[in-house]
Amino acid sequence: MNRVADCFAQTYTEARRKFLRAVAEGGAVLLSSHLNAHKGPEGEDCVTDVAWQGPPDARRLLILVSGTHGIEGYAGSGCHVAWLRERWFERLAVPDTAILFIHAMNPHGFAWGRRVNEDNIDLNRNFVDHTKAHPANDDYAALRDHIDPPDWQEPALSAHNAAIARHLGLPRHDVMCKAIHGGQYLNPRGVFYGGREPAWSNRLFREIVARHGAGREHVAIIDYHTGGGVLGFCDLFIDDDLAQARTRDWFANVTVIADDKAAHGKDAQSETPGNLFYALPQILSGQALTLCLVELRTQGGGHDEVRAENWLFQHGDPNSAQGLALRAQMRERFYPASPQWRVMQAYQSHSMLAEALHGLARWQPASR
Repeated sequence: MNRVADCFAQTYTEARRKFLRAVAEGGAVLLSSHLNAHKGPEGEDCVTDVAWQGPPDARRLLILVSGTHGIEGYAGSGCHVAWLRERWFERLAVPDTAILFIHAMNPHGFAWGRRVNEDNIDLNRNFVDHTKAHPANDDYAALRDHIDPPDWQEPALSAHNAAIARHLGLPRHDVMCKAIHGGQYLNPRGVFYGGREPAWSNRLFREIVARHGAGREHVAIIDYHTGGGVLGFCDLFIDDDLAQARTRDWFANVTVIADDKAAHGKDAQSETPGNLFYALPQILSGQALTLCLVELRTQGGGHDEVRAENWLFQHGDPNSAQGLALRAQMRERFYPASPQWRVMQAYQSHSMLAEALHGLARWQPASR
């Protein structure tokens, strides 16, 4: 167990060092490194690294992304380091298939232990068409002073939460409601802010995918996230509408089929607009695509920790005693310290990647 747990890191710098070493020793090739203009908390560089495993001319490609939500990159990075160290790609020997690793898609958030980037942008709400009117969130507009208050102490906090509950018609405030979780484009200092233009990481992602994904017969993506739920389990969300086959059948344990069009009769991003993996059809137009997002489940749920952490960086002192306590809560919420949790996630990730690679290798377009 310790061997696998050691693939996970305590700092962004350590995570990057372990990833680069695993690439060099695990049969992969480092393709490029991209420096963000902003530094980490210790003055360290914040870098997105891109690596390749498999034949350069592979017709099928699996893209793995860690750190879209900065602090959540610890888990994805550890899973990918474990995969490389254990040489699972060589063990599987899948034909004509390769992996593209994008490590620390949001390196500034990763380094600072935040979900957002250097501009307080939630990258997974930033992939919208910024030339058009931004998605509306009327409930956030009505509740913004309660969702993102300038004060984070009692009795004011309870009053803010009560106001949220009254507006929603609920007995208590719901931190997973669209008002809070669904993204907003009004308040640059608020939670789940989607930005007014493509962020640095958005532009970089599009460049990387266009360069390495164009011309492939089939491209699949798995974007790694962490979030509340049953500790140690994971949920794989998959949208295979553009895959030209039921690629959801590749996976033995698909928990949720991400198909909002069928569920809601409207656009696939209607509830949480701007998700990174939904940019692939724009970048690789006309190609067969399987879009996946995995949530590695941590204990607890909701986003009060996110609200508190946002207040801290907007109105408080991140290095105060209160600040350090809130940041520790945020870290445990999205990156549990338990070595058992880390090992469980690594092995579930191995299984998921093996299924994805075997699925890509045997994929054939078919009528649905």
